[in-house]
Amino acid sequence: MTLPSPATSLDDNVQLARIRIFFGHASGNMASILVGAILIAVVLHSGGVSLPTLGVWGLFVCAASAGVLLVERRVKKTGVTAGNCQRLVNLRIGLGAGIALSYGIVGFLLPGTAPAQDTFLFIIVSTVVTVAALGYAVMPRYYLTLNVVSLLPLTGHFAHQYLAHADSYYLLLIAVAIMWQAIVLAKARQVSATAIGAIVLNERLQQEIEENRRTREAIRHMALHDDLTALGNRRYFEETIARTLSIASRDQGKVGLLAIDLDNFKPINDRYGHTAGDRVLKAVAARLLSSIRAADFCARMGGDEFAIIVASVHAESDVADVASKLRLALAEPFQLDAIVVRISASVGFAVYPDDGIGASALWSVADRRMYRAKASRVSEQPLAMPLHELGE
Repeated sequence: MTLPSPATSLDDNVQLARIRIFFGHASGNMASILVGAILIAVVLHSGGVSLPTLGVWGLFVCAASAGVLLVERRVKKTGVTAGNCQRLVNLRIGLGAGIALSYGIVGFLLPGTAPAQDTFLFIIVSTVVTVAALGYAVMPRYYLTLNVVSLLPLTGHFAHQYLAHADSYYLLLIAVAIMWQAIVLAKARQVSATAIGAIVLNERLQQEIEENRRTREAIRHMALHDDLTALGNRRYFEETIARTLSIASRDQGKVGLLAIDLDNFKPINDRYGHTAGDRVLKAVAARLLSSIRAADFCARMGGDEFAIIVASVHAESDVADVASKLRLALAEPFQLDAIVVRISASVGFAVYPDDGIGASALWSVADRRMYRAKASRVSEQPLAMPLHELGE
């Protein structure tokens, strides 16, 4: 049994985890957006910006905010998955950038020089970027985008005011804005490296845990299943019959046990080789599985001997019917390339608790009945013929 490969790579898992954390932190942040917009509107109004201009600016902010709300609603409805995460995060960053841009250009709305208002605008916008850098450290692209579209236009406004009016105060604002961005973004980069590193470590641990789990499952599968037929082996049968009988004892139910042995199987190996014999055993296993219920259990006990546990039966006749069905199913020809092989099977059965209360006692009864059935049958060599002679 080979181990399945991981569904996604470590990088994909890390990216998905980062985006989920990003949306988790972004959820419900409309209050801070509105507070920032109100503060900016107050500063602009105190600086002489007309109400119609403020109205147009406010409509732009409201439209972008409505888009943010729609994205958040969609995230809550569909969740963030590997298939939609990139599209959602790009949309959310774009809307955030639109709001940040509306913050960044407000300085150009002020008529003439307004050092006090420009100072307050710088404090508000720089606070927005700082909060984004701290709150969204797992997504550097987001806060870097906010910085570019908000503080750079505002810094450009300061430069324009300095060049137009030769006011040294704006030169100071430019220097402060540049130094602030350098310091905050450098610190934010360190925080981002730590946050993303923690996510990488966690995802790597999760992958190792999953790999360990899959390895244990593979080892257990190999320990409990037959290599050739993929049916349960004798050990798995013993575990299953013990568990099934325990449940039947608790629920006062009945359980059927069937012992199956192929008749005259050895001549197939002698005449056609063990490869052909193995193919017949695999075909027998598949036919047995297709003839029983999903709740029943089929095992290869060794060689050409099989066992079936029939759960939740009502009477011995139910188990006898299953035995008859299996004999008929195995009597149908098996096609092996250019030859068709016909075999038969002897089936014995036992019923819990009528024939015994332990697995050994039940198996002994089923085994004896199987050999009595085999002895009563007329032994026939398996019939093998070229495929084109099948209809003759």
